[in-house]
Amino acid sequence: MIKMNNLLKPFFLMMLAAPAIISTTAQQQQPEWQSQYAVGLNKLDPHTYVWPYADASEVEKGTFEQSPYYMSLNGQWKFHWVKNPDTRPKDFYKPSYYTGGWADIKVPGNWERQGYGTAIYVNETYEFDDKMFNFKKNPPLVPYKENEVGSYRRTFKVPAGWEGRRVVLCCEGVISFYYVWVNGEFLGYNQGSKTAAEWDITDKLTDGENTIALEVYRWSSGAYLECQDMWRLSGIERDVYLYSTPEQYIADYKVTSLLEKEHYKEGIFELEVAVGGTASGTSSIAYTLKDASDKTVLEGSRKLESHGSGNLIVFDEQRLPDVRRWNAEHPELYTLLLELKDAGGKVTEITGTKVGFRTSEIKNGRFCINGVPVLVKGVNRHEHSQLGRTVSKELMEQDIRLMKQHNINTVRNSHYPAHPYWYQLCDRYGLYVIDEANIESHGMGYGPASLAKDSTWLPAHIDRTRRMYERSKNHPSVVIWSLGNEAGNGINFERTYDWLKSVEKNRPVQYERAEENYNTDIYCRMYRSVDVIRNYVARKDIYRPFILCEYLHAMGNSCGGMKEYWEVFENEPMAQGGCIWDWVDQSFREVDKDGKWYWTYGGDYGPKDVPSFGNFCCNGLVNAVREPHPHLLEVKKIYQNIKSTLIDKKNLTVRVKNWFDFSDLNEYILHWKVTGDDGTVLAEGNKEVACEPHATVELTLGAVQLPKTIREAYLDLGWTRKKSTPLVDTAWEIAYDQFVLPASGKVWNGKPSEAGKTTFEVDENTGALKSLCLDGEELLASPVTISLFRPATDNDNRDRMGAKLWRKAGLHTLTQKVVSLKESKTSATAQVNILNVTGKKVGDATLEYTLNHNGSLKVQTTFQPDTTWVKSIARLGLTFEMNDTYGNVTYLGRGEHETYIDRNQSGKIGIYTTTPEKMFHYYVIPQSTGNRTDVRWVKLADDSGKGCWIESDSPFQFSALPFSDLLLEKALHINDLERNGRITVHLDAKQAGVGTATCGPGVLPPYLVPLGKQTFTFTIYPVK
Repeated sequence: MIKMNNLLKPFFLMMLAAPAIISTTAQQQQPEWQSQYAVGLNKLDPHTYVWPYADASEVEKGTFEQSPYYMSLNGQWKFHWVKNPDTRPKDFYKPSYYTGGWADIKVPGNWERQGYGTAIYVNETYEFDDKMFNFKKNPPLVPYKENEVGSYRRTFKVPAGWEGRRVVLCCEGVISFYYVWVNGEFLGYNQGSKTAAEWDITDKLTDGENTIALEVYRWSSGAYLECQDMWRLSGIERDVYLYSTPEQYIADYKVTSLLEKEHYKEGIFELEVAVGGTASGTSSIAYTLKDASDKTVLEGSRKLESHGSGNLIVFDEQRLPDVRRWNAEHPELYTLLLELKDAGGKVTEITGTKVGFRTSEIKNGRFCINGVPVLVKGVNRHEHSQLGRTVSKELMEQDIRLMKQHNINTVRNSHYPAHPYWYQLCDRYGLYVIDEANIESHGMGYGPASLAKDSTWLPAHIDRTRRMYERSKNHPSVVIWSLGNEAGNGINFERTYDWLKSVEKNRPVQYERAEENYNTDIYCRMYRSVDVIRNYVARKDIYRPFILCEYLHAMGNSCGGMKEYWEVFENEPMAQGGCIWDWVDQSFREVDKDGKWYWTYGGDYGPKDVPSFGNFCCNGLVNAVREPHPHLLEVKKIYQNIKSTLIDKKNLTVRVKNWFDFSDLNEYILHWKVTGDDGTVLAEGNKEVACEPHATVELTLGAVQLPKTIREAYLDLGWTRKKSTPLVDTAWEIAYDQFVLPASGKVWNGKPSEAGKTTFEVDENTGALKSLCLDGEELLASPVTISLFRPATDNDNRDRMGAKLWRKAGLHTLTQKVVSLKESKTSATAQVNILNVTGKKVGDATLEYTLNHNGSLKVQTTFQPDTTWVKSIARLGLTFEMNDTYGNVTYLGRGEHETYIDRNQSGKIGIYTTTPEKMFHYYVIPQSTGNRTDVRWVKLADDSGKGCWIESDSPFQFSALPFSDLLLEKALHINDLERNGRITVHLDAKQAGVGTATCGPGVLPPYLVPLGKQTFTFTIYPVK
């Protein structure tokens, strides 16, 4: 509240000044960037954005950049970079200093992505706390001699029409610390890289060419509070611009746009406006609130009480009956216009914002929007692009489009306030935002050394929290404040919580490290298991909802077990979802000396011993250029808001649950069809369904006669919007379900008949099938052997039941040794020992080969692991190679993307045609990929149709990839992969799920491969 801010200002000045006085001696010995107290100098007080617009229509569109009173300073700047502050060009800020020999750099954009310094990725530690920089962490100090300095300079001319007006310089984001000058005059400094810093430069300007200079330090004391899980980069990474106001100007305003809390239908509107500067006469401030049709619904005007600076106008509360309410499903917005007028009634300044009427509260222990308990279907979002942390508007628009298309309703700005345009998008298109203060001191741990417990850091904590709040307070999309991330808990977070609660009565405040201490309104622990969540909500003493600030760590081939989380969230009222970690891979696309592209990660830049946490920065649902990973489709499926259950297979009666919070199903159209296992559509239709939010409806589609020629059919239910929204059109399927309908057929449609003469040969030493020929032509490129291992995923490498156990047992390099072999003309039975690379037996197997009259070869395998050595296996199946000419893959199973047994809800059973190249997904580090589940049959053929058709006596899993397991296991980057003219085929009776063990639960027990004696069968039909 503006009034509260003004009242608190002396308190803050005293609080900030006192420790600075105490530490005078230290300040004389150290530069400002070595002090935790030096959060800024001569900056304007934090405030909401007050960009001056040309007219009301520009406010409506939000195009402040088009205003005649806005000037971007983005673009090419002159740049000089040094490794040591003592060698920086100390006088470069003087207009007379010659920069003609300097390089150009793009602003905004981190300098490490433009050829200077080293991009370093670490997670929990400080990158400078390393022998590479000859430094041990010692807050507030950072390395001196190794501290890089970037000197930025450019010139500009003040636009015509700005004469006699106030001019403000705004730097939206510069990391880590900088000094700034205009025309050689020192303005001040700033630390805190994720909120705007502004200076009034009116009296520093000239009529002709003006010079602006920034001296930017890679590290400062502020870096101790910016230890987030991200690339540690430097420089100007957000916009730099000027804006101009009249001498008397709108300095700040606060909109309160709520709903009354009985029926949540009537809007409550409150407005406070702070006016700065002076005017010669009696001026006034007026507001107009318009709806989406440009109709004025509220207005008011007040004369300013003082001709001097420091006017605070508090307008009377207004009520709007049956107001159009804002929520993520229906982001209804009004436009607020603020006009400052002179004594004659002439408008001297116009600004404004979008306004949404909504409530956000904890009610009866549940998080509610507009009085309705909502499930948080969220994701965490770092800012990342190929420029570093500079994200274009186009990329932000792509982010929100993908989120809306994939049923995400919440975004946590991790772990800092985002670019201002992001909030406009979330207001406009409907995403709930958890706005997080730019505070993470992870490298100091959570114990006694935590900066949360050191009150000398309180001014910095308060400053960052306050700047987040003031800039974002008017956005309806911001529904929760977060005090920061992974910084321990203590006095500093207790005080920031207290301060936020004193100025913010209408949004919850959360902080994960507070756990169940008083300074969080939401229990928001990260990566807790399903059992932990169940135990929490079963308690009788809880009063806060459980909403995981992070869960389902999406690193590499991941997101297994999501279904189990949502079974809890949909059935336990006080377990209300969470935010997946995270949205986008923080990787960079590079090209090697041979012209092959690859993704980079921590350790790929700089010397061999550069601080690094490897590829832990690559946890996205999308890759760095926003191409979806397969697990994003699983997220879309489980987050979907329409879910169905088949309750009568004969008459096709389904029970439909509407999980939307504010939308009736009459906004959508149901498209249903029944498809036979031969791909024939047997029946289809469309239906319009009415069903209120959170309600259930039953629909009967009618009996469908299934042909006797099929074994099963598939009922598919798909939902599309009746009317397009800006980001989701009427063709986009927003929800779907599928149900298997048994039929009376005995064989799979398309099962081949005898194609010619089949011959086979079993290796007398290994018992493996070493040859399979059709009319004398070999189909195999390598023997068919037992497979128990897979190229480890990122999760496998951290799962206690994963790759460490597999490698310890030697499952990655197996051989087979015949104990006995019995052969006849049409059959063979081999008893074999399965040995690891050291010759140790890891199991016994019986391989039975039977050549059938129809030319097919039945391969029955019985495997018994030796559990003395084998504690876990990745898969149980067969593997072999074929020449890549057999690269036409057709299968009946879940598709069309990869699925795993604990991540296959999104896969629809159907007939799919693909290739090994398409089946291989490019994770940042090559790993197991391309799997298909619930497969009925698969065919691998060349262009003429020659190849193999394979089935089993129960649904199985398979993959066919252009790279060998050995290569995938060894490769560290995509450009390490080499094709050898073969495809690697896996036929699995069972394969483990993928889990989320990189951070969170591993593969759940139901999705592990059992270690007992098991028998499985595959039948191979040579075809042509």
